[in-house]
Amino acid sequence: MRSPRAWLRTVALRAFLPQSVPEQLEGDLADRLAETSADWRTPLQATELNEQQRHVLHALLQLAFKQRSVMAWHLDGFSTAEIAESMGLEQAAVLQNLSRARRTLKQQLGITDRRRPQ
Repeated sequence: MRSPRAWLRTVALRAFLPQSVPEQLEGDLADRLAETSADWRTPLQATELNEQQRHVLHALLQLAFKQRSVMAWHLDGFSTAEIAESMGLEQAAVLQNLSRARRTLKQQLGITDRRRPQ
């Protein structure tokens, strides 16, 4: 095993996928996640989310699956090269998915890029 962290993330994703969580979650996020399986418990169910956290989680869940996956790997501290190798993608595809995910999240969260003149 070359990268235990990457292996763990891959195993966790493969265990999660059979849960068949719908692409579009509506209503209360914690309630909908709880409905996916009676035996499935998440950290979300153990904590109370504030409104801002709910808004960000909702925005993340609206991303396309590949963009959401790449973003999750990125947020866990993996480099684009590590993400590409682990997901079986070209590094350019990882960069493109990250860029699209960031752009979509900025739009959904109402974040403007201060570097670009409006």
